[in-house]
Amino acid sequence: LLVKNLQFKDGKMIPAAQYFLSGSSAAVELSEEEKSFAEQMRAVWKTILTNVSLIEDSTDFFKSGAASMDVVRLVEEVKLRNSSCQLQNEDVYMNTTFQDFIQMCVRKLRGEDGKEELVVDYVEKNINNMVIKMPHQLFINGEFVDAEGGKTYKTINPTDGTDICEVSLAQISDVDKAVAAAKEAFEEGEWGKMNPRDRGRLIYKLADVMEEHQEELATIEAIDSGAVYTLALKTHVGMSIQTFRYFAGWCDKIQGSTIPINQARPNRNLTFTKKEPIG
Repeated sequence: LLVKNLQFKDGKMIPAAQYFLSGSSAAVELSEEEKSFAEQMRAVWKTILTNVSLIEDSTDFFKSGAASMDVVRLVEEVKLRNSSCQLQNEDVYMNTTFQDFIQMCVRKLRGEDGKEELVVDYVEKNINNMVIKMPHQLFINGEFVDAEGGKTYKTINPTDGTDICEVSLAQISDVDKAVAAAKEAFEEGEWGKMNPRDRGRLIYKLADVMEEHQEELATIEAIDSGAVYTLALKTHVGMSIQTFRYFAGWCDKIQGSTIPINQARPNRNLTFTKKEPIG
């Protein structure tokens, strides 16, 4: 029996692997001032979600009919009511229920919104006058995990035949989990709910982070592939950064075409194509 998700009485669902984790997920108790802010935001949600009779803690912003323009409006409404709470559009996409949304806003107002650092078991090596840190586990459903049975294999530096480190050797069951997680993320995840402009902004951000760490990435690429460091820096990593920026610019510029297929009167039939990202 493979349990992927757990659902609580209030309707909230979490990945089963996070059931025993504590910390930032614990709800904070609101002060009277914060309760007043929450009620203001409940009224804002009601004006946006006109088809919902009552905004409850479990009310989901998008499942209740909100669209990308409503996200922009909600972010601005928060700013109008408390200038100290500066939200990004993705904050709404990541906290879709009213309860989660309020908890996120309160944490930001308290300065407690620092995201929990991803737990990574790095292999560290001192190479090229720097300490490089390399993950060696499988990355499935947003976290690094060992392969089933703890199986590993050695990855080799082709320039001298030495071992770089041992990495997890995925089994069929691991692949099944990864595919299921990817399918769920595509169909239900935040990325599919974002408008193209917000997707582009996140891809630009990814390129900026890669550029910030390009020397470290190029060093890892050089020992992993056997490439000359300068080639890895300029081409393997550098062109990857350029590619992300190129396609980030395309995110809100994908459009379809109207194509005539029959000029005979009186029909003059047309076909319409619409391009959409597949994930």
